[in-house]
Amino acid sequence: MALTDPIDHKAFFINGAWRTADSTDHFDIISPRSEQRIGRVPAASKEDIDSAVAAARHAFDAGEWPRLTPSERADYVSRLADGIERRRAELAELITEELGCTLFLSQVYQTVSPVMSFNYAAEIGRSLRTAEVRVSDLSSLAGKSAGGSIIPMAGSSLVVKEPVGVVAAFPAYNFALPAIGQKVGPVLIAGCTVVVKVTEPNPLATFVVGEICEEIGLPPGVLNIVAARAPESEYLVRHPGVDMVSFTGSVEVGARIAAACGELIRPCVLELGGKSAAIVLEDAKTEDVLPALIGASVGTNSGQSCVAQTRLLVPESQYRAYAEALADGFASLKIGDPMEADTAVGPLITARQRARTEYYVDTARKEGATIAAGGRRPPTMDRGWYYEPTLVTDAHNDMKVAREEIFGPVAALIPHRGEDDAIRIANDSELGLAGSVFTADTAHGFEVARRVRTGTFSVNTFAADLGSPFGGFKKSGLGREHGPDAVQEFLLTKTISIDPGLELPESVTKGVPHGTGPGTR
Repeated sequence: MALTDPIDHKAFFINGAWRTADSTDHFDIISPRSEQRIGRVPAASKEDIDSAVAAARHAFDAGEWPRLTPSERADYVSRLADGIERRRAELAELITEELGCTLFLSQVYQTVSPVMSFNYAAEIGRSLRTAEVRVSDLSSLAGKSAGGSIIPMAGSSLVVKEPVGVVAAFPAYNFALPAIGQKVGPVLIAGCTVVVKVTEPNPLATFVVGEICEEIGLPPGVLNIVAARAPESEYLVRHPGVDMVSFTGSVEVGARIAAACGELIRPCVLELGGKSAAIVLEDAKTEDVLPALIGASVGTNSGQSCVAQTRLLVPESQYRAYAEALADGFASLKIGDPMEADTAVGPLITARQRARTEYYVDTARKEGATIAAGGRRPPTMDRGWYYEPTLVTDAHNDMKVAREEIFGPVAALIPHRGEDDAIRIANDSELGLAGSVFTADTAHGFEVARRVRTGTFSVNTFAADLGSPFGGFKKSGLGREHGPDAVQEFLLTKTISIDPGLELPESVTKGVPHGTGPGTR
């Protein structure tokens, strides 16, 4: 199935309505499976960015949104989830057409995840605590000092959580629609407003979110959607009307955003690259491990996943057996039209991304590695940006293919000489987003997990727990998404104190829980 007509947009979703773009520049959206134009969206000028930020700024500074209770905001967020749910079938086909992932992945993840994330954020909002009473006496903790007016030993305060303000959100192309739920859900529950800068190669499904916002009557300016090239995107990051940035993407771009936010003293959440290691211990059963290694490395979204397990660390004594089995497994994956039910590996999203993948495979060959499976464009497919699932053997951790994120269907098989060596190799990376271990002893797997410096780790599988925090160590990012922690990223803490000898007004403390901590009473 394919789109019958291109979907051409001439406007951005700004201040609760579709506003014709100021710019005449545009992005042509090209299907990675057919190389045909399937849509068009405008590319924002600085004036368009100003309009979107002004709408979000007014909605935050003067609108009702931050002044609603979290539970009231949750009702809107639930309706966003319902709106996506109603259009899941349409969105699944659209996502596959513009991204190239299999229709199966669109049906079970790309369109399910945003529904789940918005509903999860709504549930958080219905029980979110944004205030607590702190009455304390710390005199017993001050040694022999009696304190005094300079350092009071007692305090009576109301501690409140307030929304950070206007957030600029930048999703990544490999999960553009899920990222809207993942980023925007917590932003809205916190009471913030947002400007979403859509992904350049595949923005069409995200524009549908604007239509849903119209349908449910989301207050104007709360959620705004624009498309932009790099200079205008940087303008959005640095815009004086923006209070915080949430970005998912490459380390290189993330570093520039971090530098800009550091210069501006502006908070940011960054979910950046990964070069995750799957550690296979000697006691693991090969037949149990192989499906997980294949699926978590190249079998999901053609390897275009930040958590892809692209360094496969196997015992040196079992190396050749794993090399042969994995090569056979990679070769067995059907490459083809992602709309077909039995396709396992679809195209890469752009010709540029395929060329990047080819560069890394060619470099691996030059560095002395062996291409045990794949390593080429499928010879029978002359249209679409396809690339065969590729297993690189005779690899070591100093090779480019083992150190840099490729974002393509390529995995390097690396030998280790025991558990300590495997952990050393896994940690020998500037990145620390995800990882996994495979062992007959599940409890011991948790001990291994504690020794690997990553933000997400799995034992005897690779799974993402959408109800728990997700993010990276080292250059893989700052902050956390998913779970209750995600909402806290967009809240600021304020303390309001009075004379310790006085009582906090009952009108302020009624129904507000007391905090805990040393000296609290």
